[in-house]
Amino acid sequence: MRLIRTLANVTAAGMLLASAAFPAAAADAIKAGSITNSPPMISYASDGTTLQGAIVDLAAAMSSEMGRKIAFEPIPFPGLLPAMEAKRIDIVFSLMNDTPEREKLIDFVDFFNLSTMLLIRKGNPDHVDSLETLCGKTVSTVQGSTQLALVEQASAKCTAAGKPAVQNLQYAQPADARTQVQIGRVAAFLGNAPVMVYLAKTAGNGKIFDVVRGHVYQPVPLGIGVAKSNTQLRDALQKSLNVLIANGTYRRILEKYGIEGGAVTSATINGGANLKL
Repeated sequence: MRLIRTLANVTAAGMLLASAAFPAAAADAIKAGSITNSPPMISYASDGTTLQGAIVDLAAAMSSEMGRKIAFEPIPFPGLLPAMEAKRIDIVFSLMNDTPEREKLIDFVDFFNLSTMLLIRKGNPDHVDSLETLCGKTVSTVQGSTQLALVEQASAKCTAAGKPAVQNLQYAQPADARTQVQIGRVAAFLGNAPVMVYLAKTAGNGKIFDVVRGHVYQPVPLGIGVAKSNTQLRDALQKSLNVLIANGTYRRILEKYGIEGGAVTSATINGGANLKL
């Protein structure tokens, strides 16, 4: 009986130690806010409910590595940071650039190199060849995006040269901003390069959009946003990404979607600190 009691005590002690090492919260899903209409990074499949894309595959692989599921919650881009501030979500895993301004609010685990391209109508009827050719034209962007600064800079150059300013229509959802190009309301949409190239290739079997080739703007790291107070989660995300980079899983995911050109060699924290946007 004494032996049984001893074993029982050891078992109970072991369970307490396990509980301390792996608190109950660790079993909970990591709530990730994201826009959900930017293929090939993240979008709904044809069934309208299944999320797919490079970000989704990366999240699944990271979940397996960490032993904790990353679960997505659809949120329009302007609402992502407020949702984190309100603690509705744990992370932002979306197309959010890591910039010095955003680093004042949250930390970033950088997982991709991003840039901006101009999406235009097929055949380029508005004769958009670069930012410099936007004077007097109307463009669309996503509210709160880094592309706003590009439009402002381009417009300022236009007016300084005595030319008409660039008009900017801002939308909460990238899909709405892109639609303005399709219907001819705007001459161009300024968006993230992998998405622009993908849409030019696939939308309407490649008959709706083009991208302006030879002009890539605003190179910037793409990061997973984490609250500054949650360094444990931030470091766990970084560690899991670096494992995936080292074992080749990360590269295979990017190659699956044809975006390996934006691959990073390691997941860094707050790599956008010194960017000049």
